[in-house]
Amino acid sequence: MNDDTVLPFALPGLCRKKVSVAFDGRRLSSDGGVLLLRDVERRLGIAERLAGCAVDRRDPSRIGA
Repeated sequence: MNDDTVLPFALPGLCRKKVSVAFDGRRLSSDGGVLLLRDVERRLGIAERLAGCAVDRRDPSRIGA
């Protein structure tokens, strides 16, 4: 499969090296995807936006902060 998809954000360079990703490792596993997801989350703020949609009906005086 040679279909290139442009990401909606830029990947940061690392020590002046271009960073690229490929998802064709089949059974290969790595924690590198977690780093990519962390950067996407930081740029798009998905978790904060989702948290803003949730209503917390708990009594604030009964929960620890």
